[in-house]
Amino acid sequence: MNANAIAQRPSSSEDASSQRTGRRPAANQSGDGSTGLGGNTVAHIVEENCPDLLVAAGVVIEHLDAQAGTWQFSTDEGETWRAIRTDLINRAGHLGLALDRDARLRVLPFGGHRVSGARVAFHTVQRSHGQGNGSYRAYAPDERDGGSRTVTLVLSLGAVNGLPPEVHVPRPRNKRALAQRAGMSASGVGPSHPGSMAMA
Repeated sequence: MNANAIAQRPSSSEDASSQRTGRRPAANQSGDGSTGLGGNTVAHIVEENCPDLLVAAGVVIEHLDAQAGTWQFSTDEGETWRAIRTDLINRAGHLGLALDRDARLRVLPFGGHRVSGARVAFHTVQRSHGQGNGSYRAYAPDERDGGSRTVTLVLSLGAVNGLPPEVHVPRPRNKRALAQRAGMSASGVGPSHPGSMAMA
């Protein structure tokens, strides 16, 4: 298991809005460091950070770090996103967000707020949530199916949101040559060539 994973239930935190949003986040939601906002699947997050856990059909999310930003999930491969009610899952009690393994998760940092890591707590389930995928449901604090236990991870934004696509940056040209060419163009003098002769 990831070195940052511990078996405990974290304390409650602040809330996030619950309106349905489109695929592209608003400019004031994206913040810096939030590139790659396609989100990672639940299966990818679990398998990458908890390789010793059994292959699961999904998870029940018990806690999300509300200070990191606005959390969202998608159950249709990122076509639409819905805000996660962290005020519901983070408060005292045992209410979590049920997500199947193919659901996607992402967090949109608050503007001007740098986030180095975000805490996520969940437990895995061995049966699909079916029509309950994306719903809030009560869960047992212990003695769950398959002996599943609460796992807490501190994840980077890249681990949650996915990494941005590679961008090809062209090699910069010689600045001195560019400056000389610009100067000759401004004076109306073309570049000289070896062997050229001035005509009378």
